[in-house]
Amino acid sequence: MTIPPHRSPLLGAPLLLVLLAGCGASADDASPEHRDFGPVGSSLTITKDRGDLDIRPADVEGVQVTRRFDRWTLVGGGPSAKWGLSGDRLTLATDCGALTDCAVRYQVLVPRGTAVAIKGQNGTITAEGFTTPLRVHTTNGAIRVNGASAPLDLRSENGALHATATSSPQVSARTDSGKVALLFATPPQRVDVTTDNGDVKLTVPHATYKVTTETENGDVQENVPKDAAAPRSITTRTDNGSITLTTP
Repeated sequence: MTIPPHRSPLLGAPLLLVLLAGCGASADDASPEHRDFGPVGSSLTITKDRGDLDIRPADVEGVQVTRRFDRWTLVGGGPSAKWGLSGDRLTLATDCGALTDCAVRYQVLVPRGTAVAIKGQNGTITAEGFTTPLRVHTTNGAIRVNGASAPLDLRSENGALHATATSSPQVSARTDSGKVALLFATPPQRVDVTTDNGDVKLTVPHATYKVTTETENGDVQENVPKDAAAPRSITTRTDNGSITLTTP
């Protein structure tokens, strides 16, 4: 009698890895889910752990969220996503699990006049058209803001910071690693930019500014009108990267 050779379960591991490498999730493939949350007060705090987020003010009575959540699983329980509004705090959370994968993307509409603070972990955050204070802090991901006209506070540990068509009077931008590019539509009162590793480029309308620039490794170009006594100030610091201040 011939005894069939013993096959170790470990022999299937390479095949499993190949299968895992060929599978994945994409928010683009997911059907949209929509929720209309209740109204909020004058401010809203959003926390999210992963996924891209697009947020803007609109003519709505309450917070509206559209979510695209795609999931993939090999064995065991599948990924899950939770969202909820409690008071002035909106939570957007996902749990992808171990032998699973998931991807998520959000679009959030808030009532006009709502000040927003966002705390994110992973993913790009895009905001447009805010006339109220906006604070965006994220661990890993780029931040893009367009058309803001109220104070801006942007922070990313790893990601580029971009702001365009900005008429915000005060802007604070800080990233540990990433480029910073700010384009102003009106002369700002105060701009403070810091990056440990990345180039900085500020484009401001023609006006007189009190300018402070510091870099340990990189070129500095200050092509804006300067006056140490000017009421408008621009402060830029980078450990490694060039600094460019210019007018349109």
